[in-house]
Amino acid sequence: MLLAIPLILSQTGTTDLQILSTTESSERRQIFPWIASPAPFPVKVPMVPVHIWLPEAHVEAPTAGSVISAGILSKLGTYGFSRFPIPMFPEATLCSTPFIYTLSAIAIIYTSPTTLRQIDLKKIIAYSPVAHTNSVTIGMSSRAAAVRSPIVTNTQGQQKKHVCRACDPSTY
Repeated sequence: MLLAIPLILSQTGTTDLQILSTTESSERRQIFPWIASPAPFPVKVPMVPVHIWLPEAHVEAPTAGSVISAGILSKLGTYGFSRFPIPMFPEATLCSTPFIYTLSAIAIIYTSPTTLRQIDLKKIIAYSPVAHTNSVTIGMSSRAAAVRSPIVTNTQGQQKKHVCRACDPSTY
């Protein structure tokens, strides 16, 4: 994220979120800032490759801290996704939606049976919000994809240009 802020500043000349959410830029210029700016959010969501810290942190924390971490702090990652990369980099978000779906689905499928196998209450508290927050991440990505979809944005018979080559049906 610290790499993305100077890059965004050099590309647009500002770091004001209201201006950045209305600034248009090409898909190529959005890819690296999209990768760099939400990099800390999968750790907080937690998504599959970077969720390993969670059970150990919950086991070693006091019970109240474990509950607060599961109830509030894990939701901050999804808020970060919805606040920063989705509105600031819509084309890059659209192109990365299948990747987000895949990571979130793997997390849901992996952590749900893992939660059922746990006998330690703190580990149950650690694993249970992972499936929930990844379901929220799938929903946010679906909403972002639906808003940018050519089907939804097609007005009065005008054909809207596809934003992402990966989403262009003519390349199938």
